[in-house]
Amino acid sequence: MNIMKLALKIISYSGLGLTIIPSILFLMDKIELSQLKLYMLIGVFVWFGSAVFWIGKGKK
Repeated sequence: MNIMKLALKIISYSGLGLTIIPSILFLMDKIELSQLKLYMLIGVFVWFGSAVFWIGKGKK
């Protein structure tokens, strides 16, 4: 696995974390709804912006 693909995976999983972790924090009353929406929006853009480059790419 090359270093670029590994970096893209780390970035995309971080974006995925930004869609999951704020939801849990909101349920625990640690963040407000406006913060939840902002973090999840950023996470969605990071995930779709980076995951498209490595998901579905078979080994050649």
